[in-house]
Amino acid sequence: MNIQYSIEALQRRHSVRRYSDAEIPQATVQALEDEVKTINAAYPGVRFSLKFASPEAFGSFKKSYGFFKGVSNYLVAVIDTREADSAEIAGFAGEQFVMLAVSKGLGTCFVAATYDPSKVQETLSPDEKIAFLIPFGFAEEAEPGLMYKMMQKVVKSKGLEPQEFYDDKLAFFTYSEALRQNPWLAEGLQAVAAAPSGMNRQPVRIWMGEDTFIHAGVKSKGDYTDLDLGIAKFNFQATVPGRWDWGEGARFYPEL
Repeated sequence: MNIQYSIEALQRRHSVRRYSDAEIPQATVQALEDEVKTINAAYPGVRFSLKFASPEAFGSFKKSYGFFKGVSNYLVAVIDTREADSAEIAGFAGEQFVMLAVSKGLGTCFVAATYDPSKVQETLSPDEKIAFLIPFGFAEEAEPGLMYKMMQKVVKSKGLEPQEFYDDKLAFFTYSEALRQNPWLAEGLQAVAAAPSGMNRQPVRIWMGEDTFIHAGVKSKGDYTDLDLGIAKFNFQATVPGRWDWGEGARFYPEL
């Protein structure tokens, strides 16, 4: 699936935790529903569903740490635990949904833990589990509180520069050598730098192997790093035409 976005579009996406009560236009709702149908048909082990006017999952201060306000619409990302790489695939597909929502003027946020799962109205089979939620809606324009501002400042200060996502230890070729052979690599790394990640850990790394292919993986496995890998792969592929294999250390096949 060849979906392209500019670096500027990817960088405009940011996590929104405060939503207004403005109604989403029906044409936008239809576009979101169509995107979910496309995703569900395209990706193995992934099932997305949309919830509207359902604030209960984010209604608990304790669960949401007070950082979410006004959430009533969200996507539920369900994965089949029997399917290899289903969490990574869900991350890839989730970022696809996010970028469509952002292009329609909506705010979004990946939420893997800070919600109340008992309040999510979704029927699961024995082999399924909820991987994450994605709230969506119009961002609240009111001035955020001090705690929220402090959190945003910490998150922004931890960001890596694009070249720091290239892993010289895993690479057979240096960054300069890889860039000479693949001039598009710099833009791909910019896209990875713009990808959201759990707790802003930014664990995804890119390198060029002895096989001369570009590879992607995470510097250390942890909670939600599979999700992070999928999101970063989407951003890279949305900027550089081509496709990724799934999995840790997988290859990228450019189509330039």
